[in-house]
Amino acid sequence: MVQTKTKNKSYTYFQALQHLSEDKLHLVYLFYGEEVYLQEELIDRASEKLIDTATRDFNFDQFYAGEVDAQIVIDAAKSYPMVAERRLVIVKEIQRFKPSAMKLIEEYVAKPSPSTCLILSAPVKDLSGKSYKIVKSKACNVNCRPFYSNETISWIKNYINTKKLDIEIQACNALYEIVGNSLFDLVNEIEKIVINIYPRQKITAEDVQQTSSMLRQHSVFDLCDAVGEKKMKKSLSILNNLIDRGERATGIVIQLNRHWINMLKLIEMKGLKRLSTAELQAVTRLHPFFLAKIQMQTNNFTAEQIRQGFSKLAEADLHLKTSYQPPKLVLELLIYHLINK
Repeated sequence: MVQTKTKNKSYTYFQALQHLSEDKLHLVYLFYGEEVYLQEELIDRASEKLIDTATRDFNFDQFYAGEVDAQIVIDAAKSYPMVAERRLVIVKEIQRFKPSAMKLIEEYVAKPSPSTCLILSAPVKDLSGKSYKIVKSKACNVNCRPFYSNETISWIKNYINTKKLDIEIQACNALYEIVGNSLFDLVNEIEKIVINIYPRQKITAEDVQQTSSMLRQHSVFDLCDAVGEKKMKKSLSILNNLIDRGERATGIVIQLNRHWINMLKLIEMKGLKRLSTAELQAVTRLHPFFLAKIQMQTNNFTAEQIRQGFSKLAEADLHLKTSYQPPKLVLELLIYHLINK
């Protein structure tokens, strides 16, 4: 496979998918934009194209900016591949790099190793700063923006087809109206619908409507995500919904505690560059789409803040079991402390 020096090339997500199936790949890529699902899919495609599973441990490195020294990234990118033609180095969340670190990345991108493919990613709409602009001018850029409505509906149909299933266009439209264009959320809801219609292989508008009542009702998992995203107003709204429906307060604390455990595991494993998605799944026992969501949420907390959260969870559990405080008040105070840590 031939890799070519990048000449300020820009792709849409769909063009990038086609490009990654070809033989001539670039030496440096920059994936940016708010739709992280698309970035992860492109990274997976590049990994499948460039890296043989038999030599993955020797020729694949993944880092998170803010958790690694930029010089370590450069050293990895300059290393020669072992028993293979190429190496793949991935650096996620590069918006967290300090200017001095980005300066090193800028210098590498100006003269990249001919045997390494470097992929930089950032879950932001755009990157500002001199070094970011220079890197963007020299890398192959892919804007992973959220899909427009027509693109989302087309994506829903294609995603369903990859599962050897079919879906009516009316069902695609209904699913978009209910869920919106967040691909992680769509995948989550599609998985629920697929389970509900089994063993049938075609999703109808009626199937979506029947599931929609469940989709509109918040779950404890929605609360965990809202707290992990540090969205106070949304968290309290979901909490009120759960309490009004009779959800047990102690059960909510238990699920938040599990969520906190998974976040701590992922934060502590960020420094272990060789862990694949499959290995992270084995540790957390999470579906890959839930895993990606929680990985994003870990950016909002430090390991110490998560550890402090465990004491608040224990306090709330004790109050619920021994005090006369209203459960709703106990949980509201818990959420306040978890988000504002």
